[in-house]
Amino acid sequence: MATQEGLIEQAETSYLDTEAPPEESLSAAASVPWVAVALAVHAILLMVAWFILPAAPAKVYTSVLEAQVKDITPPPPPVNPPEKQVEWPDDSPVNEEPVEDKRVQTEDADHAEDPSDSPNRDLAQNPNENPSDNESNHPNKDSSTSAVGLGGGIGGGGGPGGEGGMIKRRPHPDGGVHSPATIEDALVWLKDHQNREGNWSATTFGEDSTRTGARHTYNIEFNDIGKAGGDTGWEATCDVGLTGLSMLAFTGAGYDHRTGAYKNTVRNAAIYLRKVQDNDGCFGSKEDDQFVYNHAIATMAMAEIYGLSGDAIFKPIVERAVDFILKAQNPGLGWRYGVQPLVNDTSVTGWMVLTLHTCELAGLHFDASKCYSDAEAWFDMVTVDVNGYPKTGYDSPGSNNSRLRSASGVYDNNPSMDAICVMSQLFMGKRDLQDKQMKALVKACIEKDYLPRWELGKIDYYYWYYASLALFQMGGSMWDQWEKAMVKTLLDHQRGFCEADKAAGLTSKEALDEHGSWDPVDAWGSAGGRVYATAINALTLETYYRHERMNGHSRD
Repeated sequence: MATQEGLIEQAETSYLDTEAPPEESLSAAASVPWVAVALAVHAILLMVAWFILPAAPAKVYTSVLEAQVKDITPPPPPVNPPEKQVEWPDDSPVNEEPVEDKRVQTEDADHAEDPSDSPNRDLAQNPNENPSDNESNHPNKDSSTSAVGLGGGIGGGGGPGGEGGMIKRRPHPDGGVHSPATIEDALVWLKDHQNREGNWSATTFGEDSTRTGARHTYNIEFNDIGKAGGDTGWEATCDVGLTGLSMLAFTGAGYDHRTGAYKNTVRNAAIYLRKVQDNDGCFGSKEDDQFVYNHAIATMAMAEIYGLSGDAIFKPIVERAVDFILKAQNPGLGWRYGVQPLVNDTSVTGWMVLTLHTCELAGLHFDASKCYSDAEAWFDMVTVDVNGYPKTGYDSPGSNNSRLRSASGVYDNNPSMDAICVMSQLFMGKRDLQDKQMKALVKACIEKDYLPRWELGKIDYYYWYYASLALFQMGGSMWDQWEKAMVKTLLDHQRGFCEADKAAGLTSKEALDEHGSWDPVDAWGSAGGRVYATAINALTLETYYRHERMNGHSRD
């Protein structure tokens, strides 16, 4: 190839410079469609790739030898046990099939029962191993107990399993003049006037009466003081406390919710109190600032039925109630209305101490040392010498006991605060029976003007109740003197047994609706009414059986 300026250069070899194919071959290729040519080229490339790419590894087969397996029947699917149902008390009476009860008393027992009258099954079983055919066991002790309604050393007791009956076979301490037959009449009256809801009402107990056709005669001996001691309470806010007080009359005689003639009565009362307990442990409404009385008495009742029956369902109920009592106490002193109101009084403090003591006897555990030491400080603060004699004040050192406004000027003052102080100090273990101050305080109760007497202005069931508790523990000639006056006064004026009722022929519950009760003619009757009067007087007559005497009482 010629280049510019005549120079000849050797050209580089190129695929374009190769020898051209023959002319006839070109013309043959031109006649083949381009698509076919492309397919042929791809086929050639695929064949080349086939031989170039490595061959896939050969698959290795594993031989599986089948062994002879013996046929095994698969186990049945697991069966879950049925979920345990927690059965709470029903509000309505339970109709049960006859069940033989080993604890039913014989025909010659004081409270013989129909064998078909089986125990209620809707509350927890007794946790005690010993069924206690003789006495109801303390829920946290191995030995049986002998004091009905939680007594001295251990507490709890009554008839077989809390059926009552043992009360009449137990000899009377000191050979006194106590008559338990009248207690039975009081319990029958309470049973016949219980509301269907399980409570006792200060105002509607007459409407709740099952004694249809019986005659009503209110305040037969003091009709002229209706304004100071009417037959019904002036308010219904104390119904929770009245229910607890009435329930205590039954447990004090050895009856619980499982067996006995009053098992449904006690059971329904316990259900009612459980229903009215708040989440903070308080029984009843707090609208009335004196609700602490209701709470203390209701707590005591639930503690006694727990200690008497050993029914574990009551334990958390009472524990919450005790927690509320401890929280309500004023730091370093006692109690009054409300929660830590920073003021104190001996009356409320006495109820709280008695309740906590009862809870201890029932087997409840709490820090009693701190609250008792604080309560002791209050009693020591308000107990001072007045005219040469020690006197425990109500809300200040040496002050007189309180009175309702409706009873002001009608009822005399008395040493009820002295009795509360003695009882509390003894049950807290802060004083012993030989303590000179305790003897001096309780001696005031047996002075002529302060012995139980059925005279207007002198009747004070509340005072008689606390003085009986204190003097029974002290024992000796002072108790003998008090006992004779107390028992005679109460028995001579119990409705159906007093001279006026006998003269009118009203000596049975069929004839007299008030038969077995007491007229609410005392200093506190206008607040609690007939239910209060009957329940607290029954408790006073049960003093012998509710608390065993402490060791070392004197016979001075």
